[in-house]
Amino acid sequence: MGCDVSKDSGGGHNRKKNEPFLLQEIRDHKGGINCMVLSDDSSLLVTGSDDRTVRMWSTLSDPTECLGVLEGHDGYITCCAVHEQCVITGSSDSTIRKWFIATAECIAIYTGHTARISRLLCVGQLIFSTSSDHSVRAWLFDLREISDDQGEACIKVFEGHTKGTYPILHVPMDENAGLDLGAGVLVSGSADCTARSWSVDSGLCLKIFRGHTAPLNCLEYDDMKQVLYTAGGDAIIKSWNLMTGEALRTFSGHEGPIFSLLVHKRMMYSGSSDKSARSWVLEFGECTRIYRGHRHTVSSIRHFEGMIYTGCGDAVARMFEAKSGTLKRAFKGHENAIVCVEVVPEKVFTGSYDGSLRVWTTSGVKDETVFGTDYDDRNSKDDDMEEDSEDVQKAVKSLDPYLTY
Repeated sequence: MGCDVSKDSGGGHNRKKNEPFLLQEIRDHKGGINCMVLSDDSSLLVTGSDDRTVRMWSTLSDPTECLGVLEGHDGYITCCAVHEQCVITGSSDSTIRKWFIATAECIAIYTGHTARISRLLCVGQLIFSTSSDHSVRAWLFDLREISDDQGEACIKVFEGHTKGTYPILHVPMDENAGLDLGAGVLVSGSADCTARSWSVDSGLCLKIFRGHTAPLNCLEYDDMKQVLYTAGGDAIIKSWNLMTGEALRTFSGHEGPIFSLLVHKRMMYSGSSDKSARSWVLEFGECTRIYRGHRHTVSSIRHFEGMIYTGCGDAVARMFEAKSGTLKRAFKGHENAIVCVEVVPEKVFTGSYDGSLRVWTTSGVKDETVFGTDYDDRNSKDDDMEEDSEDVQKAVKSLDPYLTY
């Protein structure tokens, strides 16, 4: 169960001058990190890698400690989730596994998909999954009441997409909504350029959202307005009335595929291969801020306590003031693209294709100004990281191994 944190991953006592915010560099994974997720209380961080393992980390300890290694998948890890006392993982081996956090033991293997697992979502007593096999499936989280044949764990197969399915979200429904939607509405996005909504109870497709001209990478939902947002390879974001399927608005401005999307209160944030992140006012569809300085695809975006955090293909994570767009810190040191970012109080965790997990401090940032500091990298000497168009396109494809354009 245990794992050894590398000797150079101490609590930041030997920080390099060019990495002033680095607390730890952890190189336990032997392959690129593909996914990262926090538990609901942010005390547990889970990382999945090309090395076919999943590792659990304590975010509250200083230094960050490895709590266990989850081994058993026959392919690289594509996605992970934390639910109740368990970690759920998906892999290129077409299976989903359930692990008990306390012992790092695999307690269930879900089989039925015939291709790589794309995304996982846990809601109540159900696990939802998308896959390159074009389907979406619903599985029982608790298997104690079924027979030893875990094939019975799959209770619904949502079929209709004509290409691989990727992003997924769940929308709970009010029992008084007057609609027979049982456990709510599931929404899936696909490489077939559409999103679909499904009744979890019946398994039937409710609406097909058509209008994109490239694969969908991202889904978000505004529960106050019952509005669905979709984005992908055609560089636009679209909003839809979830219940009627009506197209409401198109958010234009990005000049390359969109890989990250986040709704926070009345704002939406997006990251693209055009080397920018943007903020949008949901009500009007206007772009209010462009977060500049990226030299590659913005693959991950997070909002935390008034700050926007981005992970980028140029191997740098950045921290911006959300309202002003001011760059507060640039976290430099990774040797390859950063594909996942998670934030807890006073710490940022970044996972990269270089195989390392890095922990950075955000302590004291509100007392700083970016002017004249070495982490305002708009005029950085790292211009050699600028890619020509052909290299950028190759890197964009590598950032999401599930899609091809």
